[in-house]
This record gives sequence, structure tokens and C-alpha cells, in this order.
Amino acid sequence: MALSENYSFRSRLLNFFRSGQLSGWDKILVRISPEYVYRRNSEVISGEYKKRRTTGFGELNEVIAIEDYSGSNDVAIKIASYLQAAAGDALIGAYVHGSIATSEEISYSDFDGLVIVKNDCVISSEKLITLTAALKETERMMLEMDPLQHHGWFILTEDELADYPEYYFPHALFQYSKVLFGARTINIGLRKEGYSAEFSRSFLNLSQSVLRKLESKIFLENNYVFKNLLSEFMLLPAVFIQAKTGKGIFKKFSFDMIGKEMGEKYDVMMEISGVRQKWQFKGTELLLKMNRRMNIFSPHRYAKSLSGSVPDEVRNIFDDAMLKRMREFVMDLIGRLKQ
Repeated sequence: MALSENYSFRSRLLNFFRSGQLSGWDKILVRISPEYVYRRNSEVISGEYKKRRTTGFGELNEVIAIEDYSGSNDVAIKIASYLQAAAGDALIGAYVHGSIATSEEISYSDFDGLVIVKNDCVISSEKLITLTAALKETERMMLEMDPLQHHGWFILTEDELADYPEYYFPHALFQYSKVLFGARTINIGLRKEGYSAEFSRSFLNLSQSVLRKLESKIFLENNYVFKNLLSEFMLLPAVFIQAKTGKGIFKKFSFDMIGKEMGEKYDVMMEISGVRQKWQFKGTELLLKMNRRMNIFSPHRYAKSLSGSVPDEVRNIFDDAMLKRMREFVMDLIGRLKQ
């Protein structure tokens, strides 16, 4: 299958799991009956998946071993127990990565998880909707850890392991991931020519997203969009290095690499990281209440409207001079990529 087709289907698959929506009409229908949209589009995704089944294997075979999660994060343990009981048969495995996996959680941390879905689940629309319901329920549990969680699960399918989407979840991240349940060993197929084009596209998309937010100052509206901007900005070093080298990198290690390369221009990233370290948002009472009552199939996330205003002492940090330095940081990385 052509790379562009593969990329397009992957985008539709993720849209389905995220919101159930595959078309413009779905944006209207989902407000009337979100579960109907999910059920109808589960049949669409299942049909498309059957037609695009991978028949070959990447030129480079990699065997990845992953250790069991032995941490004490209550939300991770709760999610693992529920998901294994509700939909474990549909998954090759469920994994946690990021700060939870390395036991480095702070108040800012959210839940970073990956599931690998079996082929027979995606092929069956009924199994697919059952799995989707279970994943959406666990995403509600994620809000217990971070009421502003802005993403759900990272999702791979069994077929994709043979032609691995390195640009989506770099296989280097498995080294810093842990098994919640399921397979401890995974075989993946990688392309000889690498993934520079996909990594570059990911970096440019992220860069433009950050620049748009900085230009409009929309991220100062409330805590949800503010945290979203901080997270995107702090992801830039890792995504830039991946675009520059064509290889995945664990985000934690990207900061020192970029810092040494950029010198004083990197100071703005250190200041943003300082805001992250001091993060204390626990959620407004109304937001926490609505998160618990949320329809699992609803695309609406109450954090977007109920997260409250960014505290004045934090807003004051992000004055015009700070925003200018942040924009210059992004533009500097874009220029370095073109060199």
C-alpha cells in the first residue's frame, strides 16, 4: 500500500477512536446521538481495514522486549484492571509510557498509554465498538489523574506492526514503556529508507500549531488550552530531533541535546519547563463533577469550557516579550531543519 494511503487510513482510524467522526455530517449527528455515529462508522472502518490488510513485512525486523509495570500509580492500575476485564481479548497488549512508566510523575503529568489492537477486532464492527466503549471509559478514568487530559490512547493495529508507523509511536519509546497487560515481546517491521519525510511532516505540523496559538493568544483563555500549548511547546525538541535524524527519541533526552545546540536561545524552554514543574491545577469542582458524569461517547470535553482562568501570576509571565521569544525559538528550529 502507498505511504499516502497508509497515512490517510491511519488518520481516519484515529479520528474514529477519538471522536467517532469521519465526515462533516458526523459533526452534526454526533450532537444528536454520538453512539449512533460510533456504531455506523465502526462498520466503515472495519470495511476499509479489510481492504488494506498488510501482506508484507518491513525490510528490517526488530524484536522488542518490554518489562511489566511495577509502579504504584493508582490510575494506571485501575485502568489496566478494567481494560483487561472489559476488552483484553481484543488487544495484543496495553502499555504505559512517559512519566508513569519511568515513575517520574509530577502534578503536571497526564496518562500516556498505548494499545495494540488485534486484527480480528478491527475487522468485526461489533468487536470494534465494544473495544471503543472500553477505551472511552478508561479515558474518563485518565481524567482522575489529569482533569485537563487532552489526548486519549495511542493506538496501533496488529497489521501495522509488520509495516510499523515509526512516525506515530517511535519504537525507541518501547524501551521506556511498561506492560500493563498482554505481550511482553513484539516483532515489528521497519523500512530501510527510514522515516525522515514523516518525521518532518510531524514537526512542521506541530510547529504551525504552536505558532497559531502564540499568534492568537488563545492559549491564555483558560487552563485547558494553556496546558495544551505548554505540552506542544515542550514536545518540539523531540519532534525536531526526529525530523533532523530520521530516528525516534525519548522526549526526556531531547532537551539536553537541543540545549547544547541552541545555547542562550534555549533559555525560553527552561522557563516553560519551570512553569510545568510548579503546576498545581487540580480541577474546579464543577469540572470534576462533569467529568464523572460525561457520556463516554460524547466528543465534548468539559475541560475546554470549565477549566477556569489561567492565574494572573502565570499570565503575567507570558507577556509580549515572552511570546516573541517563544516564536523565535520555533522559527529557529524550522530554520535548522532546512539547513
